[in-house]
Amino acid sequence: MRVYKFGGSSIGSASRIRHVAGIVREACGETRLVVVVSAIQKVTDMLAETATLAGRGELSYQDRLGEIASLHRAIVHELFGQGGQEDAESWLGSMMSELEDVVHGVFLLRELSDKSLALVLSYGERLSAWIVGSYFVQAGIPAEVVDAREVIVTDNNHGYAKVDMHATDRLVRERVRVNEVVPVVTGFISSAPDGSVTNLGRGGSDYTATILGAALHATEVWIWTDVDGFFSADPKRVPDARVLPEISYAEALELSHAGAKVLHPLAVQPAMKAGIPVLIRNTFNPDAPGTRIGQLTADESSLPRPVTGLTSINRVVLFNLAGSGMAGVPGTASRLFTCLARHSINIIFISQASSEQSISLAIAPGQASMAKKVLEEEFTREIEDRRIEPLHVRRNLAMVAVVGNKMSGHPGVSAQLFETLGKNGINVIAVAQGANEMNISLVIDNSDEDKALNCIHESFFLSRRKVHVFIVGTGTIAKSLISQISAHRATLQQEKDLDVMVCGLANTRSMALDREGVDLGQWHEAMKPRTGQDGIAEYIRLIREMNLHNTIVVDCTASTKVAEIYPGLLQSNISVATANKLGMAGSWELYRRITDACRKSNAKFLYETNVGAGLPIINTLNDLRNSGDKIICIEGVLSGTLSFIFNELRKGGRFSEVVRNAKAAGYTEPDPRDDLSGADFARKLLILGRELGYQLDYADVECESLVPESCRGEMSPGEFLDRLAGVDDWYAEEIRKASADGMTLAFTGELKEGKARVGLKRVPLKSPVAGLNGTENLVVFTTDRYLKTPLVVKGPGAGGEVTAGGVFADILRIAGYLV
Repeated sequence: MRVYKFGGSSIGSASRIRHVAGIVREACGETRLVVVVSAIQKVTDMLAETATLAGRGELSYQDRLGEIASLHRAIVHELFGQGGQEDAESWLGSMMSELEDVVHGVFLLRELSDKSLALVLSYGERLSAWIVGSYFVQAGIPAEVVDAREVIVTDNNHGYAKVDMHATDRLVRERVRVNEVVPVVTGFISSAPDGSVTNLGRGGSDYTATILGAALHATEVWIWTDVDGFFSADPKRVPDARVLPEISYAEALELSHAGAKVLHPLAVQPAMKAGIPVLIRNTFNPDAPGTRIGQLTADESSLPRPVTGLTSINRVVLFNLAGSGMAGVPGTASRLFTCLARHSINIIFISQASSEQSISLAIAPGQASMAKKVLEEEFTREIEDRRIEPLHVRRNLAMVAVVGNKMSGHPGVSAQLFETLGKNGINVIAVAQGANEMNISLVIDNSDEDKALNCIHESFFLSRRKVHVFIVGTGTIAKSLISQISAHRATLQQEKDLDVMVCGLANTRSMALDREGVDLGQWHEAMKPRTGQDGIAEYIRLIREMNLHNTIVVDCTASTKVAEIYPGLLQSNISVATANKLGMAGSWELYRRITDACRKSNAKFLYETNVGAGLPIINTLNDLRNSGDKIICIEGVLSGTLSFIFNELRKGGRFSEVVRNAKAAGYTEPDPRDDLSGADFARKLLILGRELGYQLDYADVECESLVPESCRGEMSPGEFLDRLAGVDDWYAEEIRKASADGMTLAFTGELKEGKARVGLKRVPLKSPVAGLNGTENLVVFTTDRYLKTPLVVKGPGAGGEVTAGGVFADILRIAGYLV
């Protein structure tokens, strides 16, 4: 024998009731059946609103009653043919008239007691059970309606009543016939010993089903709802959440108590005590296997999954009772909990310090005001005597619970959990874990709830790892980066189980934002004109508001304003990957702000492309230093642009034409004078000097400019290139003279003993510098370990594709750290 419970969404319309009848008819061919129904979708809320309006003396309650009547009348009209429609409408009219009398009494008294509210709410299930049961009969399914008030006995607490299991079991076995007909039982409602209506609390129809199942020794209880089962997290908040095929009674109990809405928290207990499996099934997808809740077998319980699922309660209020007068004083906790129990205030979360000087507890917002009042009254004397501090109350919080049978005895779960939250800048306000180690509950700001759920879910390998990338700038480097991410994204998903999602793009005129990821094939069309005038600040504000986990801001600009936001991003635990040199080569003050923010943040800041585009120069330098090697000298060519220019001059090119070609190829900055001035090269050498610990500013770098006097001052890049032809002959002559001496010209840099210099230099034709091709860079590290044979890093040092590849590599390094 089985018990089937259908929720309000499952019977929310006439077509859905017909569908339910089909499910029941099919099941009747296999086994005996008891059906439990909730009120029709939204009716319980409508009844509660009606009663509240009446209690306030507002005549608009009549409109709500009319809406309730119309909803049921429409279903009755569609379900029943001419023969049964008249009787159904007559019965419905009688019930609605009775309900109207009850609510009118509340209106006249201007008082809505718990007892009256329970009576009003009971009409939802009484109406739905009669309609469903009557339709079953019309559809050829023998059925009778059973009012649960006649079989489920509770105490006198009219809302969230406590069930008298002994009396209930006896009445259920006496009055619920399962051999001849299908009993259609009202869920949710019950009665006190005096016959007054009580209820089992919102969602209590699940509880009704398992109470009946236990009393009738059912083989299974099936909870039919509108989801495919218990998920590893709320799929509305964690898109990658998946259905759990099987969980234990204890796990279901923990998840339900901690906020999972699939099952009423108390519904597990009767089934667990009787050893009856509970199945969660989807009415609208009946072929889906759903979730089985029961006693896991040895094979199933040995699965290597320390975390089964996550759940959360979106709004809680945290109370903290603290004071030195609590330490070593027996009975303080007892007084606290007894006081709240006396006023029927439910505690969601409890945490106590081992010093006994503080107790934290979380309560639903609706009970917070009453809890504050009664606790302050209870501890008035201690507060006045300053033995206990005034009660501290924090609102706008959420509770997240991490649940799993195998967390017990599995080292590192807590460490992994808190590391994951820390990397994403999520502050844990309070934490609690039971001795069974099955549940770790955390209280956090509710603005961080979705972020916490997603990053925890990924951390425990319950879903594909994601990083959310926000790109600043849409120039050459950014376009190449977008193309590379688009081309390689599927490979990363398949081979690395990593999804790099570009969720934002912005330039000075427009931006695109999409938390589900911008379509990189259509990103130009996604860009919309900016609405504000705050520039980069507006973009960053919107990124913070999205508050996505594993966020990386990627700077593909050459903007000082963008570089100045790095410290704030890092302080917000947002990682940064940048191709923009103006942060690490900016003012000493900005450099220190960035490095200080890095030290204090859990975010990462990577800037490998600042010096050698895609070459591993900064990583190599840091590896040498971190492993204890002493750097004696760094020298070489650190400008792909200038390397290209002098490589072409050696082939006989004219200086001005070579510079034009370099600009056309995208090797130079928008204004080539930034490269020819040596400024870009000098910034790179400055960055390396700072990496070595030298306190250098840009002015400390000795820099020889290649911009002729006649080409300096205010002029457009086009005009500059036209004037540049005036030095063509000079360069040609210098190259000829050097060649006659077995030398050539190169623009090189050197960093030694805290001094940095970049400039034009003669080098032997046999030197590695003279052998460079195209935009190749060359960096020579002379160290204690690499003294006789210096360490050389050589390769392309300019170009959008190469630089974008370096930025992409930094993104993946950050992703490896974050996830």
